[in-house]
Amino acid sequence: MAVKEKVDVLDRKSRLLEVLAKDYKWETYLYMFVSLVLIILGSLILKNVITFKDSIPIVGTYPTPFAVVLVVIGTLSLIYSVYPFVKLAFPELKKTEWPRTNKFLGDVVRTFVFLILFTLIYLMFDVIISELLSRWFNL
Repeated sequence: MAVKEKVDVLDRKSRLLEVLAKDYKWETYLYMFVSLVLIILGSLILKNVITFKDSIPIVGTYPTPFAVVLVVIGTLSLIYSVYPFVKLAFPELKKTEWPRTNKFLGDVVRTFVFLILFTLIYLMFDVIISELLSRWFNL
């Protein structure tokens, strides 16, 4: 007669743990959306845009601590849901060669000079077009 092998309960893989370990993108996006809703809801309660009757337990009597808890939970959940996306960027940042101080300052100066010149040109065109339109409509 054949003897059945006894399977140890600890050796079996839990189906629930397998499902939880698998990465589902839509769940991450849903989690991100829910955390943003919590932050917005808590902020609206803190700004007194949303008010509750005093007869509502916990929320009605203590709306500010409840709103703070919502914002904290929402913020922590948002950080937790964004982490998998940001985690992939860290190895790439280690490969990046950052510019030296002289090159960096030179680029900053060039950027500000470009912004000032572009702003002056934009203002010049604005004045010219405004003057032309005012003369056109005053005739």
